[in-house]
Amino acid sequence: MKKLMSICAVLLAFALGGCNRQSSDVTPTDTETTIRVLTTNPWKLDKITDLNGNVINPNLLPPEGKSFFGVNILFSEDKTVRAIDPIARTVVNGGSWDFLDDAKALNIDLGKDFKGKYPINKLERSTMSLRNTMEFNGIKFEVNLELVPAL
Repeated sequence: MKKLMSICAVLLAFALGGCNRQSSDVTPTDTETTIRVLTTNPWKLDKITDLNGNVINPNLLPPEGKSFFGVNILFSEDKTVRAIDPIARTVVNGGSWDFLDDAKALNIDLGKDFKGKYPINKLERSTMSLRNTMEFNGIKFEVNLELVPAL
């Protein structure tokens, strides 16, 4: 998908470069586009899966894994992030976020249960998938946090 977007951007640049009229529009960078997708709407955790895509029963997760459910996560362009109770519409927790590794990972600091570097598997308008390491009974395992827009 990223390659396709890059090819489209190059073709668009050639098409616009061939025009004689001058334009004051600035083509957004990949990072600007990614920020726009991330900050357009709040996100909610839909499911947690193993690396093969199998859904993990939330009751089998450690307490910090369960805490991801039940809040909407709102990323703002000013690099702040808030966990919002979807029913009371109040802020449960707040913190900061930033991109790492050329926007291939999110550094999120939203309290003790949602803090760290989360590699981005997918970030589109309709879905976001973040990699996370959880620990349960002394055993660490990799999971994917599958988020969807909270509309």
